[in-house]
Amino acid sequence: MPIVIRFVRSIGLASDGIVALEKTAMPFTPSHVEAVTPDGFYLGAHLSGGVQKRPKNYDAGKFSHELFLTLEGTTDSRSAQFYNFLQVHIGEPYDWKAILGFLIPEHEHTLDHAICSALITLALRACEWFPFPLAAPAHLVDPRDLLLMISSRQHVPM
Repeated sequence: MPIVIRFVRSIGLASDGIVALEKTAMPFTPSHVEAVTPDGFYLGAHLSGGVQKRPKNYDAGKFSHELFLTLEGTTDSRSAQFYNFLQVHIGEPYDWKAILGFLIPEHEHTLDHAICSALITLALRACEWFPFPLAAPAHLVDPRDLLLMISSRQHVPM
């Protein structure tokens, strides 16, 4: 069972703001990231509804770019740990303060709340796909940062 991550560049003002803060990435600058579950759902954190499992087409027509990455170096055990971590966080509220922390020079975050990139980063730490502690707290990792970190371990198609 592989770990599959989905990066998207959503359409809209909020997404435009995220991309403006993130700067440039290749093949595109993502504004959202989530996991593709083994049963084909998308599991991630959203402004509306927090951490949820959503049907595959929930955002059809609402994004301009999409990238699926099957992570290399995963085992069934590692994948199970990754997806179990995410499952436990379903229902967790969105972390508005973490978004504020990207805008002002403060370290903002609310415990037991999540933004999309922090959720996936923590799941990758929980299953030890990222084997070492990271140099920044997960709530300060944006989707572009996560794509950059993954690209240091495996090929990302351009």
